[in-house]
Amino acid sequence: MIDIVFMLLFYFMATADLEVEADINMRLPVNTKSTTENTDPPNEHIVEIMPSGLIKLNGAPMDSYDSRDMPELVNRLRMLKYSADSVGKKTAVTIIADGASLHQRSIDVLNACSKAKLKMVSFAAE
Repeated sequence: MIDIVFMLLFYFMATADLEVEADINMRLPVNTKSTTENTDPPNEHIVEIMPSGLIKLNGAPMDSYDSRDMPELVNRLRMLKYSADSVGKKTAVTIIADGASLHQRSIDVLNACSKAKLKMVSFAAE
């Protein structure tokens, strides 16, 4: 049986038409962007949502427990974004919500980030 396999292998190798690929004169794209772009990590700010509904930005309490618009948080986030933009850095916000907090407070914080025109927003576990 093995003899037959070798004979078939030899037959197909001998009768196969081997074509040489023609040169198609294609050039690969070249990286035109310089490697000196700003690759510094963004300024990261932590927003904590407490079980009571209190919001803390970098450890400092913001607004009242029942404020849905959160004007103080929005203004502070805008100032942080503006100061980071002025030196050419990006601003990132990480939201850490307590497991016992209301989901609506997370939505309120996301809305505040949207009003401050922040695009780099993520959630983290406690």
